[in-house]
Amino acid sequence: MAGMCRHTGRPLDGWEHVRQSLDDIVTTAVGERVERRRYGADAMAFLDRPMAPGPLMDVYVAIAQAIAPRRINGREYGEPRFDLAAILPREAGPDGRLVLDLVGLYYPRGHLGDFTVFETTRHEVGT
Repeated sequence: MAGMCRHTGRPLDGWEHVRQSLDDIVTTAVGERVERRRYGADAMAFLDRPMAPGPLMDVYVAIAQAIAPRRINGREYGEPRFDLAAILPREAGPDGRLVLDLVGLYYPRGHLGDFTVFETTRHEVGT
């Protein structure tokens, strides 16, 4: 599956395209896209809230639900080329920014339903 870099316009494919997709899903608020109201993650609803264990777990759940592949009313959502295994928090910086590592399996042909080839990957996302 190929796409285009949202910053440079250059072609993207493989893991780089999946990374961009994960960033886009996690940083887009649910309901923000007019024709795809169920696209995105509710993680942004937790901005400026104390990161106690309860709200932090809510962020993890919102991210996991957003990137899980699913079909709703004939539309595809999530990222079928990435299977999330863990979300690992990093220490917040002095600016209070929450940074998480998404750890899982990358399936280069997952969007085609082929899960025979895979590799373990890690991607950093920040809110």
